[in-house]
Amino acid sequence: MTFTFDPVVLTAFVLALVRATAWIVVSPPFNTRLVPVSVKAGLAATLALAAAPHVADPNIGLDTGSFIAALITQVLVGFALGMVTVLLVNAVQAAGALIDLFAGFSLAAIVDPMNNAEVAVFGRFYEVLAVTLLFSTNAYLVLVNGFFRSFEVIPARGLAVHDVADVLTKNIGQFFIASIEIAGPVLGCLFLTEVFLGVLSRAAPQLNVFSLAFPVRVVVALIVVGLAVPLIGPAIGNLVRDAVAPLGG
Repeated sequence: MTFTFDPVVLTAFVLALVRATAWIVVSPPFNTRLVPVSVKAGLAATLALAAAPHVADPNIGLDTGSFIAALITQVLVGFALGMVTVLLVNAVQAAGALIDLFAGFSLAAIVDPMNNAEVAVFGRFYEVLAVTLLFSTNAYLVLVNGFFRSFEVIPARGLAVHDVADVLTKNIGQFFIASIEIAGPVLGCLFLTEVFLGVLSRAAPQLNVFSLAFPVRVVVALIVVGLAVPLIGPAIGNLVRDAVAPLGG
């Protein structure tokens, strides 16, 4: 029994597999040790099989130099796409970190087992919430569609570093703005709470406002975060659409 393979299709699968592997390895929540390597490999192979028709190009050189250049391109593009997903989740996590800072929770940081780093309560909560909403709202399908469209924007052959840099830096500033917008309602209420406590300390100097400040900030933060959580879902959808916009998604 003999097996025959079309070298164009096989080359397309290998190049798509390299790009998908780089994306999966960098992209949350698959970039943690909690996800087995076999699961990452299976997801990368599945994406590569689906993307192979988009990559197949008879003009791709099969000589050593051209093929290595194409492999390097796939690694760079996959890394860039993964970093876009990291920025997506970190934009929401940064909003939680801002709330921790203003509410005083940053004084009691805990160890995040997924990232092996210290993070405060709301930072960790917003990170888990972002990943959960990413899958529960089907926003991940937009990211997968952006992955397939990346082969149209940045083809498999050649080394296009400027295209990779453009995709990676297109919306970084917008993600920082999104962090402030997500945390905005809570930060506004905490600011008004500080103003109220300042006025109270002037009106009633005999009260120990400093001892009241922390529990009041905690109560206000919990109430406003509970009211603001439903707004995070649409924010995730907007961030995902902005992330794949440079890819025509």
